[in-house]
Amino acid sequence: MVEPERSNSIPRPDISVAHIILLILSRDGRATFSQIAKHPQVRLLGAVRSENSFYTALARLKRRRLVVRSGDYYELTPAGEYTALKAYIRKEMVDAEKTRLPEQKGKEKSWDGRWRVVFFDFPEQKRPLRDHLRVLLKRLGFQEFQRSIWITPKKLPQFLLKFIADPQMRRYAKVVTTLDVDYDDDLRKRFRLL
Repeated sequence: MVEPERSNSIPRPDISVAHIILLILSRDGRATFSQIAKHPQVRLLGAVRSENSFYTALARLKRRRLVVRSGDYYELTPAGEYTALKAYIRKEMVDAEKTRLPEQKGKEKSWDGRWRVVFFDFPEQKRPLRDHLRVLLKRLGFQEFQRSIWITPKKLPQFLLKFIADPQMRRYAKVVTTLDVDYDDDLRKRFRLL
């Protein structure tokens, strides 16, 4: 019998140290290096790392102009706030995927009879936002109803509603919940609700 080959590589964490720093700064507003490295959320978010990894991550965030330093304190820039929101969504997606048991995947609770519709119209210069939203909707199990209109029978997670309510998004994207969609047999088949 041949044993499977073992890998000596360390698996990549679901949430990076940079993401954790962004999440801490978005929650607390500003913090010193020691407050960030010893923050109670660090262990909860799964980052058992050396102080050096926090220095490196902060330096990279500063270089990318997502974080600024004023005195001893680090703060988010406007671009950093948006990146922190994306980090929050990533964390929520990872948490949601971890909590779903393998036997539950594909099996959902009974349908409440409501359709959730997300529609959006982004100008071309906002293409990264549009692409990010589209990828997020696909990962959440939405189906494309028409171009830029996505639909699902599932309840929407809070982080998606928070993302769409963000000032950068709400001008271009809307969520509608409805009980009535005419001739929805094809949708029911697509989502296996019949």
